[in-house]
Amino acid sequence: MKTLPKDIQEVIDKANHLESEVNNINKETYYNREQIEEKIKVQEEIIMDMIKKFNDEFFKHKSQVSEGLGTLKSQQDVLKISYAINEKKLIDKIKLLVSTELKNRIQGQESEILMKIWIDEFKQIANDFEKFKKIKPKEFNLRLNEILNTIEQFKEKIHTFE
Repeated sequence: MKTLPKDIQEVIDKANHLESEVNNINKETYYNREQIEEKIKVQEEIIMDMIKKFNDEFFKHKSQVSEGLGTLKSQQDVLKISYAINEKKLIDKIKLLVSTELKNRIQGQESEILMKIWIDEFKQIANDFEKFKKIKPKEFNLRLNEILNTIEQFKEKIHTFE
């Protein structure tokens, strides 16, 4: 029976040894956990610093872009105004050139050109005259007076060109 206490002692020794190893593993695990938590904390701080730096750079860039857009909008407005002014000047100059060129080309031919226009108008009146015959006498007289007045105006214009 001596073996029994010896066996018990061996089991107790093994149990003590295992308990000691479990304690060592627990200490090592605790130490490793603390190191991991410390690394995570340091990495969180680094990441937070990077995020803060990124945000600062982003807001700086955003404000620069906003300022640039404001400048571009101002320049665009100036260009629009300048374009409108230059367009008006160009149109006025074109009108002046066209009217000057037209005056130069028809100079001395005003009577002839007016006569051509009046002949076309008289042809129209003659074509409409058939329609006038079908209207009532009072209205016919009014239309005829209008035609006579137009002819008188043509005569006056012809005399001013001669």
